[in-house]
Amino acid sequence: MIKIKNKLGKTRIYSRKFTKKIILEEKFISSKIKLKKKLPVASGGLRFKNLFKNSVKKKPLISIIMPNFKCLSIEKAIKSVLKQNYDNLELIVIDGDSGEETLKILQSYNQDIDIWISEKDKGMWDAWNKGFKLANGDYVGIVDSSNILYPNAIKILVKYINKFPSHDFICGAVKKDNRLYAGLRVKDIKRQFNIIPSSVVSFFIKLKSLKKVGLLNTRYKIQADYDLLYRIIVKNKMKGINTRSTEVFGNLGNSGFSSKHSFIFKLVNEFRIRFDNNQNILELIYIFFGRIFIKILRMNK
Repeated sequence: MIKIKNKLGKTRIYSRKFTKKIILEEKFISSKIKLKKKLPVASGGLRFKNLFKNSVKKKPLISIIMPNFKCLSIEKAIKSVLKQNYDNLELIVIDGDSGEETLKILQSYNQDIDIWISEKDKGMWDAWNKGFKLANGDYVGIVDSSNILYPNAIKILVKYINKFPSHDFICGAVKKDNRLYAGLRVKDIKRQFNIIPSSVVSFFIKLKSLKKVGLLNTRYKIQADYDLLYRIIVKNKMKGINTRSTEVFGNLGNSGFSSKHSFIFKLVNEFRIRFDNNQNILELIYIFFGRIFIKILRMNK
């Protein structure tokens, strides 16, 4: 075991050996460095220096994936992860070929980011999937390059991991637009998708559980994260727990890709996701026309 302080003075635990997690019936395979036969045009980080992170007794490894495409606040997001008051976490940055300025920032953190890659991708969900394949933690979560993770977020997360070892996922409270979002409403998933505060910053899942469920379905332009959540809860019957509302993981910033789309586009996409997951057709009809009816009522007020 090697202990090294990062650029912001926080200690991290390293090893010279990469211990890959092998899970029965896994739907995707973890990778140390390469996702394809060839490395991307630009890449870097500690793994290329043979410094790795693994699970330690009473200190589970947490993998944080940071997707990015031309976000001006990426360095602030990176620093928020490096400031974490927990010493066994890895940061994986997946950049969609954002250009020279982003590359300079990533290269300046070669001694702190575990692995980063920069190459053209097929969109946000593809970037998430690349990160999941590179993750080696006991738990894995997404922190977008427009998000901020509060300093004690991972410390709070680990407290719940140790307290609820049989659970598959944990949801923390988050802030967005000066509002607080917290809780977990599993029973509502057959009627609505927004049953967790957010799929970024707030949501962390066991890597072995994610491997049983599989990757994001990139056929869905929006709400692929909700499709994943549906498969986790409904199809695989996995258990989750939420933190107290005072235990806030971070701030979402301007996250919210699906909020840029119209009501009908989102509704049709949700219908498609539920139909593809074999939800009862009568329930789908009720959701579809019920939402339209409520929308008309609100417009006429």
